[in-house]
Amino acid sequence: MEKLTDNKYEIHDLLKRRWSPRAFSNKEIETDKFLRILEAARWAPSAFNEQPWIYFLGFNNDTTYKKIFESLTASNQTWAFSAPVLMVCCSKKLYSIGKENKYLGYDAGQSVAHMTFQAMQEGIFIHQMAGFSIEKVIENFKLPDQYTPFTVIAIGYIGNPDSLPNDLKERELAVRTRKNLNDFIFQDEFGSTHEIVKP
Repeated sequence: MEKLTDNKYEIHDLLKRRWSPRAFSNKEIETDKFLRILEAARWAPSAFNEQPWIYFLGFNNDTTYKKIFESLTASNQTWAFSAPVLMVCCSKKLYSIGKENKYLGYDAGQSVAHMTFQAMQEGIFIHQMAGFSIEKVIENFKLPDQYTPFTVIAIGYIGNPDSLPNDLKERELAVRTRKNLNDFIFQDEFGSTHEIVKP
């Protein structure tokens, strides 16, 4: 199943094809493909090259997978169980010199974004979730105080939307939408649309 973007301007094919499904196949991800996905995350940029991210990685209902799944909200549990891989991305709050890292979330996001597009290159999809318990992740993984969880990630090959409850199936099949460029590209002051994107 494909849900290509309806672009006003042409973008890279991987960006056109990327979306966040809820229906996953139970097909295992090949080790070589998965290692390339992780390698892409490793090479993301970060402030001062601190690379503050860490990941907890769970496969096919192993102990780590169960701990991650347990942290999800009930609404995410209704579909995430179909993904063969669950991950939690966390980020370190302090730089190695002890100073507060104000960019820990930004850096973690870059790492996940790199992972996402490598996954698309491999024909594999990623769905990032904010619907999880930070406290449960901290408890389940004995996460040190200097780290904070940012997102849970479901990874796998695309599945059949018919496997989803009706309300989620409807969302799965819905047309993708985005704001127009003139809604968020500004100049001079907040809300002043930049000339380059004016209709």
